[in-house]
Amino acid sequence: MSDVVTEDPGKAEIVTAGERDALLALSPEEAIRLRQWWQRLTLPPNELEKLTKQRSLPRGVRAVLRRCDSAESAMLTQGFRELWTSLPESTKQKKYREEQLQVWSCIALITAELREERRETSLATRLGDRKDKGGKPLMSEFRFQQLISCRTPEEFIQRLRRALALADKKGVSVVLLASVISLWWREYRGTLSVNPLNRFSFVLAKDYFQTTENSSDN
Repeated sequence: MSDVVTEDPGKAEIVTAGERDALLALSPEEAIRLRQWWQRLTLPPNELEKLTKQRSLPRGVRAVLRRCDSAESAMLTQGFRELWTSLPESTKQKKYREEQLQVWSCIALITAELREERRETSLATRLGDRKDKGGKPLMSEFRFQQLISCRTPEEFIQRLRRALALADKKGVSVVLLASVISLWWREYRGTLSVNPLNRFSFVLAKDYFQTTENSSDN
């Protein structure tokens, strides 16, 4: 059974408990606003109206975001502006405004690539899935090591797009994807978690190798 997201919290949660527990660099409120924006950006009107009273974003908005080659170019798009204005005011504090603009424009640019999502499934878990029984993972270990070793925003965006293409741009939780993007930016600016288990490379490696090992046992 597929998840049904609704504005009525009595029917279903917009962000699941499992996703909330896994958010290392995104607040629950940010995750809610992001998922609502992504639904408006991506879902056909007949599907969106089952989930929310909000209207779909105009056709072409997603395509413009997907053509952007940098976080800076994404800032100039309607898609990003729709996301930015929907975020909590605490996210847009003037003191950290420039940094947050970069983070969220990158999130908008990358999550616009996702065509379908699967709740509670991280990008690394999806990349560790086998192409077929006994086959190789969707992303090779060599390419995965390149992904977790990115040193510049340009390289990070390029490798994330390649990763999503290998996953057929589906089967990943949009909020967990955004959380690891935000985590990478945090570390790129020099802020590392005191807990090594909550750092970008470990978080992704844990999910990826756990999935590849489980798949090989089946």
